[in-house]
Amino acid sequence: MSSPHFPFSDDPEGRGHANPLLETIVHHSYERRARLPLGRFLLSVAVAAGIGLGAGIGVATLISLDDVSTAFVAFEDAPAGSLADGDPSDADNMASEDGLQAPDDGADPTVEPPAAEDVAGTPEPDILRVEAGDTLMTLLTGSGLSRAEAFDAVETLRPLFNPRDLRVGQEISVRLRPEADDAGTENGGNAPRLAELGFDTDVDRRVRLTRGEDGRLTAVEERTELTLALARVTGSIDDSLFASAARAGLPDSVTTELIRMFSYDVDFQRDIHPGDQFDVLVERHQDPDGRTLKWGDILFARLTIQDGSLPVYRYSPSDDGIPDFFNPKGESVRKALLRTPIDGARISSGFGMRRHPVLGYSKMHKGLDFAAPTGTPILAAGDGVIDKLGRAGSYGNYVRIRHDGKYATAYAHMSRFARGLKPGSRVRQGQTIGYVGTTGRSTGPHLHYEILTAGHQINPQGVKFQTGRRLTGKDLAAFNARKRKIDGELAEAPILSAMVAEEKTDDPKRD
Repeated sequence: MSSPHFPFSDDPEGRGHANPLLETIVHHSYERRARLPLGRFLLSVAVAAGIGLGAGIGVATLISLDDVSTAFVAFEDAPAGSLADGDPSDADNMASEDGLQAPDDGADPTVEPPAAEDVAGTPEPDILRVEAGDTLMTLLTGSGLSRAEAFDAVETLRPLFNPRDLRVGQEISVRLRPEADDAGTENGGNAPRLAELGFDTDVDRRVRLTRGEDGRLTAVEERTELTLALARVTGSIDDSLFASAARAGLPDSVTTELIRMFSYDVDFQRDIHPGDQFDVLVERHQDPDGRTLKWGDILFARLTIQDGSLPVYRYSPSDDGIPDFFNPKGESVRKALLRTPIDGARISSGFGMRRHPVLGYSKMHKGLDFAAPTGTPILAAGDGVIDKLGRAGSYGNYVRIRHDGKYATAYAHMSRFARGLKPGSRVRQGQTIGYVGTTGRSTGPHLHYEILTAGHQINPQGVKFQTGRRLTGKDLAAFNARKRKIDGELAEAPILSAMVAEEKTDDPKRD
């Protein structure tokens, strides 16, 4: 029987490089085929094929590695210029024969931008966070700059930014260049130089300081163009107005203004109940991507409580141009005094006889106590002049304001006074005059608030103040036109509370 052709041979062209082990195994199986049962024969062929395949792969791997090493040796031993000066197609053919991609060494290769760490003199910026007591000067010198270099940076920024306006929590990006100043030790010797500095001064405003090729620092201001949009925020008061408004998408700053608008007519401790409603039309300033960067003015608000509905509109009278809020009849909501001279506080003790918590016996309580955390701002209940300011025995830190010829208000147990105030200072309604504390005869942080008339304390909750300004004539006509315009905007504005609900539903992170 003639020897068959074995398909597993490594030498298909018969050049003598066959795999002898594989050939012997298969040949042995082939010649014994006639003497073996069919089942044993097939099993023998399968085993032989497996052994042969493994051996073939191993031999092929050794041959391939040997060929690669031989190619490298040949390349290193080749005379200089034998490949570079020869036919470029030879190098391409070598690469293609080995299954390798030819290098991109053409006249116009693809170039990727360099990584930051590969560029000399441009390290990653450091982020400095402003903490209490920091100044721009101390932050820059603390980052490694000399005092002269830091002073130059501060003065260059000054036309665009007052260093005194630095805020706690503000982040400043600083990039230094590790090179000595040409002025030598006068400007810090080998201290690094400032390459770039930048920080946000508002949500839509950023200042940047860069060093030019001439070595000089230049300050520029970058602004994000914002568009004005209106949003309608509605909701039901389930617990507090603050919490319910926040769930509807209204920020605390707008809610605080909302409370001040209605604080003349609503006692937020006694008049608000679960199920009451609020409705607000407010401005939003959005960036080109549609994100709200800051909130604007409230144009309309309505608070619906058990006593009825209280709608108010924003309008600026023609005589003084000062914006105010008016009811649909053109009557200002502003009264002579605020009912609540503190935001978000609860009445912890009312006006009248009570058992004194410190003295231990019954004593007339001639004011209202509002429990609030230490440091909560205390607001002037009305326009007026500070009559007394200082320490006043059991009252602790005490302020009294004279409003008109009839009323005065007093504020006690403050932790501290607002900066710049003294007896004789004129204050505006809603202006911060101090902060909640527990000075004097006190068992915990709270505001003791009094209203006085003819030198005697009266119950603040029993005082009825007349409506403020009433619009007439051309101002009333202009107000009515403005009211109709706001009503139309109210009907067309998207309801933000619904949008917030949709976002929460669509958020895959929420269950």
